[in-house]
Parts: sequence; structure tokens; C-alpha cells
Amino acid sequence: MNTLNEEKVKSIKILVIGDVMLDKHLWGEVERISPEAPVPVVDVLRESAVPGGASNVAHNIVSLGAGVSLCGVTGDDEDGRILNSLLNELKIDLSGVVKDAGRPTTVKTRVIAHNQQIVRIDKEKRDPLPLSVAGRLWEKIEAMKGRVDAVIIEDYGKGVITSELIKKTIQLFDGIPVAVDPKESHYDMYKGATVMTPNHHEAGRMFGHRIEDRRDLFFVGDGIMKDLNLQALMITLGKDGMSLFLKNGDVYLIPTVAREEYDVTGAGDTVIAVLSTMLGAGYDFPEAAAISNVAAGIVVEKPGVVPVHISELRERLKDDGISVQKVRG
Repeated sequence: MNTLNEEKVKSIKILVIGDVMLDKHLWGEVERISPEAPVPVVDVLRESAVPGGASNVAHNIVSLGAGVSLCGVTGDDEDGRILNSLLNELKIDLSGVVKDAGRPTTVKTRVIAHNQQIVRIDKEKRDPLPLSVAGRLWEKIEAMKGRVDAVIIEDYGKGVITSELIKKTIQLFDGIPVAVDPKESHYDMYKGATVMTPNHHEAGRMFGHRIEDRRDLFFVGDGIMKDLNLQALMITLGKDGMSLFLKNGDVYLIPTVAREEYDVTGAGDTVIAVLSTMLGAGYDFPEAAAISNVAAGIVVEKPGVVPVHISELRERLKDDGISVQKVRG
């Protein structure tokens, strides 16, 4: 399957629930070491700001041509207004975004020189949401029932995603895919989701067993599937591509398609965005996983946080196709 059903993709809508962020970038050059400390001095040439976290997932979805609604929390601050403006320009539905004056908008600032990240600076509050704010957010989520084709829970551990919210979301949206991008410390919260997309480091730490070879991969994958009663589990393997575990016991390996790797920032957001969009559009798990693997290969070839556009994905699929190897089942 080397083509996209673009009309079908454009006809669906995805709900993204999670930690919305603003990603700022300082782009520059390094030519000297500071006399004050053994650190590089970055001469800043330009600055940029893009949606991050759950907002970047939403950005990826609209770049594919699908509709998206975003449910999350920002602060009532300048960074929140900047993020809101960026998302409005992208025509993302923000009716589900709640403001909380008691917390700042989460901001990640990356300093990049010569296409290499030098340092990241985070501004955030990770405390659980106040009950009043959590209640307002749930009202927004409930209003989406019957209006979307798939749901993504984007958990960065910033206080929005709780065990109660996940349980209620899985129950509310029974019958459509609910995909989770997990936070390791929240492992037990994801039981009953449709699919989860950890990388191999996260999967190993969640299950308490380091993944170093295929035997470890199968042990961890099977264990997580059993623990959480998932329909599917996709473990990303970095330069080795991805693995897909299905409830019937089948396992697939999908080799990487990146032609050259620059920056893996945001690649996980792209994976879950494309996977969920393709599932919502009716593709089966192996097809959706393989297409998301191609999309990830595109974004890691670019520095910074960037989405994959449907035209790029179409051309890459046309040139390279997809490769899926069933290794068990």
C-alpha cells in the first residue's frame, strides 16, 4: 500500500487531549567558549516559536489535512496568547482549551547552533489541575462525544492527564480508537486504551526490563499488552524503526526510512498524530503504523519541531513505499 486516501483523511476529525506547550527556539552560531564558565557562547541569529506537546500533535494532524480539536490548559499569560494565536492561524479548534490563571503556560526553549541543540530551558508547573479547572476541562471533552473519529491522549506529566480523566475518556469514546503517548510514571493509568506508542527506553522502564535485543523486545511488548489490555502497542526503536504488537499475538517490525537524521525532537508527536489519523481514516494497524514510520522518517531529517505535511508524506510513500515484516503470528 503505497498511496494515501487523502479524501478520506480530509473528512475525519481527531480529538487531542493533553499537555499543550509553546516551543521556542533560539537559532545561532558558536565560535567561542565563555570566559565565565566552560560553556559555549551562542550568538543568536533568529528566534522562532511553534506549537509544542499536544499542540504539536494537533499541528501534525492539520498538516495531514484532517480536522482537529484540542483540549488542554494554558496559563492566562503572554506565552498562552502567543500559542493561542499560532493555533488559530492553523485553524485548530480551541474550544476545548481552558485557561488557568494559577499556572504558567508550559514553555520549552531550545538553543540550537549549527543544527545541534545546545540546551533546553523549561518553564512549567507540574502540579495536578485544581478541581475547578479539571471540571471545566472535562465538560469540554464531554462535548466532543460523537463528533470525532479518534482520540489522542498526549501525556507529558504536566498535571492535565490523570487516572480519572483517562478512565472516563476511554469509557466516553468507546467504539473509536483512543491512542496514548505515555508518561512512564503513569503506566498503570492507561489500561483499556486502544494503542500506546512509547519508545523502547520508555517501554523498558515502564515494564522494568531493559530492551537490548529482540528477545527483550518481545518480553516487554507482550508484558505491556497483557498488563494494560491494549488492542495494539507500537514501540519505536530509534534507528531500527518500529515494532507493532497486536492483541491476537502478531508482531511486526517496520524498518526505519529516515534518509538522514538531524533532530528527533517532536518525532514522537508525529508518530501518534499520523497513526491515529490513519486509524480514524480506516487503515488497519500495520498500515497505519507503517505510514507513521514514514512520517517520522521525514521529520527527523529536519532540525527543530516541525510537522509533516500531507504532500511530503504522499511523495515519500510514492518514492519509497512501505515495508512491514511480520515476525510472529
